[in-house]
Amino acid sequence: MKDAEIYLFGSLSNVRKGNRDDPIRYALGAPMPLNQFLECLEIASDKVQLAMVNYRAVFLDYVIHPGDRIALFPKEYAIFSDWKNFRT
Repeated sequence: MKDAEIYLFGSLSNVRKGNRDDPIRYALGAPMPLNQFLECLEIASDKVQLAMVNYRAVFLDYVIHPGDRIALFPKEYAIFSDWKNFRT
């Protein structure tokens, strides 16, 4: 089973230690909603401005799967504030 890869940007990258440029690899045993996964990472969902899974903007209730690429952008990335209408 492939690990999920999580890329954290801006202030969200403060939750990890070591090289912040490398993705976090997470052995996701089964599909789960992204907002539940954020709890596993100890990231408050209200801190996330934009979530992308496999290069597509998604809502936080989107179900992620093993092998997905997840990118999380914080509130300070204001350029993404108008992306809400483009999420799947």
